[in-house]
Amino acid sequence: MALLLWVWIGCTVFVLGCAYRAYRYASAPPHLRWDLYPVAHEPNKHGGSYLEEKEWWTKPRHSSLVGEVVVMGEEILFLAGVWKHNRRLWWGSFPFHWGLYLMVLVTLGLAVASFGFGGQPLLQALGVVGAVAGALVAAGSVTLLALRAGDAKLKPYTAPVDLINLAIVAILGILTFLVAVGGMTPVATAVGDLIRIRPLEVSPLLAAQMGVAALFLFYLPSTRMVHFFSKYFTYHEVRWDDRPREAGSALDRRLREALDFGVDWSAAHTRTGKTWAQVATTLPEDTQSGE
Repeated sequence: MALLLWVWIGCTVFVLGCAYRAYRYASAPPHLRWDLYPVAHEPNKHGGSYLEEKEWWTKPRHSSLVGEVVVMGEEILFLAGVWKHNRRLWWGSFPFHWGLYLMVLVTLGLAVASFGFGGQPLLQALGVVGAVAGALVAAGSVTLLALRAGDAKLKPYTAPVDLINLAIVAILGILTFLVAVGGMTPVATAVGDLIRIRPLEVSPLLAAQMGVAALFLFYLPSTRMVHFFSKYFTYHEVRWDDRPREAGSALDRRLREALDFGVDWSAAHTRTGKTWAQVATTLPEDTQSGE
């Protein structure tokens, strides 16, 4: 009964924690608006912008959803950004991510199998995929752990909690591999009992795997691994947000609210106690002279 409760607690905290963080991202003030090109939804611009066109404000704007899907697909499936900017890290990050993708797929498949669909062919296939997923996660985690612990360039961006996280995920990968190799029939039964909220009767190995998986889900919303959904906001609300400010629009209202925020620091060009609107409309020399 304790394992059943722990798994449900882990899943519940995961869902609520991710929902809360998504809400915080969605309700945050507008980001600092600057020009970051290329913008994926700009069709046939070769990395440029509609702002390059003469009298662009008199012309209809065109947006390409296909362009966004292609860029996001490259990032999700192939980790294109890591490959481009840190290829050494990619060799650990790629199997790590794909192992987690396959774990999610296997979990969904087990949920289907727990209701009697697919029979032994599905369970056998899930066993193979589960073993591959566990091996990839373990290999990727250990590689990333070694790189983050030993690469001087990565040390400034690596907190102790990052190393602990990778160690826990590595353990999860090893346990998943061992469980999958042992056969998925008892795992499908356990998943069915979880869904129906029945007491779990599982082997010590499967109990350990489920317990570690619940631990991973429990703390995941508090880590940087929420980038699996937060990247939507960083891409669409920051990198690709090139909407013009139109009077009366929702963006215009949000920007006006942001300009009313107070400034609680001082420098040569500003003083504490002003709003951002006042800072933006006051020349530095006026501030220095006390005007």
